[in-house]
Amino acid sequence: MLTSSWRKSTAYFSVGLEFGQHGVMLSLLGLKEGQPYWLDQHKMDSHDWVAALTLWVENHRAANTPCHLVFSTNRYQLLQVDRPPVPELEIVPALSWSVRELLATQDEMQVDYFDMPAQPTGTNKINVVAVPKSLVEDVVQGIAKAGLQLATIGIEELSQCDLLEPHQDAQITLLQEPGEAISLNIIKDSKLYFTRRLRGYEQLSSYGLEQIHQGVADSLSLEIQRSMDYFDSQLRQAPVRKLLLCIDTPFMAELAQLLQEATLLDTQIIEPNLAHADGLSFSSGSLTSLGAAMRQQRGTGE
Repeated sequence: MLTSSWRKSTAYFSVGLEFGQHGVMLSLLGLKEGQPYWLDQHKMDSHDWVAALTLWVENHRAANTPCHLVFSTNRYQLLQVDRPPVPELEIVPALSWSVRELLATQDEMQVDYFDMPAQPTGTNKINVVAVPKSLVEDVVQGIAKAGLQLATIGIEELSQCDLLEPHQDAQITLLQEPGEAISLNIIKDSKLYFTRRLRGYEQLSSYGLEQIHQGVADSLSLEIQRSMDYFDSQLRQAPVRKLLLCIDTPFMAELAQLLQEATLLDTQIIEPNLAHADGLSFSSGSLTSLGAAMRQQRGTGE
């Protein structure tokens, strides 16, 4: 595989890049006793990220390290549409035309899709991702200029599947990038079964504990219950048993306790099974780039 030849020329396992609205977050993984090990976290401003990334690669002697790119939710559109009645190889070209009409845009879009593991009876839909083509080209060129080897391009929702340990029981996750909507996902066997974006929580980090108690927990538990009901009844799946969250609030432990009481789910703060260097800690700002970096383990280990 190409990835194995890249590792011969780099001291590192992988780099995960999350390309967001206001910045680029980087996670660097090495190997320790044959397992991924989180070595470094670095944030760059969007306006000069190529120069900053180039300098970082030089300082860390990270040239030729496999790089997995993930766009954050504000950089793309995620749509659910009927599968076009065309052969597999013609699906993406067919989608390219229909997506521009659905989005009512004149911009050329880079389009891809992924299948749904389960869907309601009588439907045949796919999840479509649309990113401005100019953005994709600029980011790909910037990564190459910095000296990294681009391996995959993904999206925030799917990066959670790479971050979490595979589990045969469905888990519901609430992940929020700072200042963004909450991403609600149901994941089973490392596959994304259901996803929604919960808007209206963008300023959650500024809320006090009283606001968490008097409205936020109740409204979130209602959205969680609605999503689980759809998963159970429409997708005909066994009930969700666990809730994992990493929300942009200083009161995450209190919120987790309130949600557990309201939903009766085993509720935990997301703590990936990943050893890391001193001074690094899991947060809502770091998990997406970590999920991107962990993509390398799937590409070389499965």
